[in-house]
Amino acid sequence: MEQLRQKYSDRDVAFVPVYVREPHAGEHGFTEYRKHESFEHKLAYAEELIKIKDLETPVAVDGMDEAVHAILGDLPNVVYVVDKAGTIVYKAPWLDAAKVDRVLAQLVSADDPSRPVWPTIETKHLSSAI
Repeated sequence: MEQLRQKYSDRDVAFVPVYVREPHAGEHGFTEYRKHESFEHKLAYAEELIKIKDLETPVAVDGMDEAVHAILGDLPNVVYVVDKAGTIVYKAPWLDAAKVDRVLAQLVSADDPSRPVWPTIETKHLSSAI
């Protein structure tokens, strides 16, 4: 996602990742992570994610009730692309950077035909997780 954010940083595109919960808290490979015990605990994990993934994009943190996550479809890594009119033009249950790149390239090129953008991101080189 950070590669996409950088690519479209000079265009009218905003990225809003939402941190919801640790999906594998306590499981093998994630034993140091627990289910969130408080909102402060959740914020600390979100801050750790930002550091690990070296994100420059601000990350929204859902409340303890996960109301935003429920509204967005309760999927583990759901992705929406919304155009300027507020219409959802792309939705997927998992981030596929190459597909999002194609959708964004088409949108920004149509928005400003004098500055076309071509898809350049290949999923095989990116982690699909935020």
